[in-house]
Amino acid sequence: MDISAFQHAGRAIDWRLLAAEGIRFVGIKVTESTYYTNPFYKADARAASAVGLAMLPYAFANPAAANSTSTAWFAVRAVRTPALRGRSPLDVDLENDPYKKNRDCYGMRGRRMISWISSFTTTVRKLTGGWPIIYATAAWWRECTSDTRGFPHDPLWLALYGAAPSVPAHWARWTFWQNSGGGHVPGVGRVDLDYFQPTGVYPGLFPPSKEKKTGQRAKTGHAKKRHVRKVRHRKVTVATATKHVQLPVHRARTTAVSTSSPGHVVNLPVIQFKSSGPPFFALTR
Repeated sequence: MDISAFQHAGRAIDWRLLAAEGIRFVGIKVTESTYYTNPFYKADARAASAVGLAMLPYAFANPAAANSTSTAWFAVRAVRTPALRGRSPLDVDLENDPYKKNRDCYGMRGRRMISWISSFTTTVRKLTGGWPIIYATAAWWRECTSDTRGFPHDPLWLALYGAAPSVPAHWARWTFWQNSGGGHVPGVGRVDLDYFQPTGVYPGLFPPSKEKKTGQRAKTGHAKKRHVRKVRHRKVTVATATKHVQLPVHRARTTAVSTSSPGHVVNLPVIQFKSSGPPFFALTR
């Protein structure tokens, strides 16, 4: 699902009940242009993370109100909080001006809109290391960007209600699909509902890594190598391109290898072989 301050009108969100109802990820509005920050964002983000939900912060764009660089900086500053780790990239919400109903595309069709979006995504990439997700309808993308194909790195969050989604020509598949603007879920009430499907640019959703019981924070992206017992076998069979051969083992240990999941580490055995030349290593399964 995706939420904003609207979901706090008159009631508190029951995050444990949401998780029990099968909700697995939540998009949370963090900013709008450079003039608004969602006062519930940080509390909602912490609560969602605490019950194991993946959390996706989104910035509502208003290209007529501020330039793209200022909008990106404003959103990234608001998102950053040390208590949250393992977040997905920022999502930029692109739709027609809700305050001026007769002003499609904020009066910035074609090249001007493409330039605004490009500058926003590039700035977010520099600030966070990840390409932002683009939220839009197929009709908006066609009208406001002339179906540009200029954003190959940004996953698509497609909004389309009541029908099977047809993605803009720029994308082969949607990564997120907002399929309802009037869903009802126990624990929150009326809310937008969404699907996620893995794609090449966005292979999975993962909740933030948990802190260790010792009070030390689990490090993300900095795997530690640990020495373990030596293997008992003096020779190991190794598959080459054409045959299997046996080589004498010099030593063996495991090394921690970071996976594509933030904060997740897998220990794999590494074997160093003796040879007539310099020693070489192999990762084994």
